[in-house]
Amino acid sequence: MTRHIIDRAAPKAEGARVKHFLDLARKEGVHPAVLELNQRPADRGARKVQEFLRINREERAEA
Repeated sequence: MTRHIIDRAAPKAEGARVKHFLDLARKEGVHPAVLELNQRPADRGARKVQEFLRINREERAEA
């Protein structure tokens, strides 16, 4: 059976331009926003879960 006319292989990103672009992107380094987000302390508290459970149980909020 032959392939349908619109069945095509996905275009591959190959070539000198793509390689050059990727080299430049790697040499630029990491974006400052990414560095800042990585330095944030991880919020490991379960406060949100406790609040959702409280709402689910239909309790009133603590004052």
